[in-house]
Amino acid sequence: MKWKVYLLGKRLQVREEELVEEAPLLLNINGILQKELLRTPLSLHEDKALIIGFCFTEGIIESKDEIIYLHVSKENIEIEAKKDKKKKKLINPVHYKDQSITAKDLLTCMNIMESQQQLRLKTRASHAAMLFSYDLASMYISEDVGRHNALDKVIGKALIDDNLKNIFVVTLSSRISFEMVKKAAKAGIKVLMGISRPTSMAVLLAKKIGMTIVTLGRDSELMVFSGKERIKECQEGKYLN
Repeated sequence: MKWKVYLLGKRLQVREEELVEEAPLLLNINGILQKELLRTPLSLHEDKALIIGFCFTEGIIESKDEIIYLHVSKENIEIEAKKDKKKKKLINPVHYKDQSITAKDLLTCMNIMESQQQLRLKTRASHAAMLFSYDLASMYISEDVGRHNALDKVIGKALIDDNLKNIFVVTLSSRISFEMVKKAAKAGIKVLMGISRPTSMAVLLAKKIGMTIVTLGRDSELMVFSGKERIKECQEGKYLN
């Protein structure tokens, strides 16, 4: 979306700038309006991934097989889901296979995500999340005006493809909050890497469930807040810079 802006500097200038779009998406489950999500309307596929990821990370469904019917339109998503059992919203320890990772590999993952943020390049206003496999192949990336949405989208994409069990690292273009750790834990993700420092509750939860939280520091330095056992340099007693 183009928007006219006035630039105030040494002289007045007028030009058009690209703005990130934000629009409501209504989620109806079993005929009842459950949620209005404000998201960036990129495609119906992205909206589908967002809703499936959101329903999974919020404990509304435990697998995509619990969705009987799903219809996506521009402003609405209709879902019919199994409702024969009560959903548990417990946050369990991450439980998939494990391995370690180097600081260099983590920085490479972050650089790959940043190089693919096309919406960010145009608008300078979107967030991104990217999933990497155990062999550190880039699997899925999503952008959105909301950081929670971006994470839900990539988790939804992996869930649709039955690939969650193969995800090891998630990179985020944002800070790491309690909610982001909770969503990542639901997906069984081992390493969560963000641009800026996490919140205190995020670190406490990550320590409790065994998740590694890493963020960028200064001059290619990494800051490990929890789960240092997965970082090779920590295992070897080396500095990370």
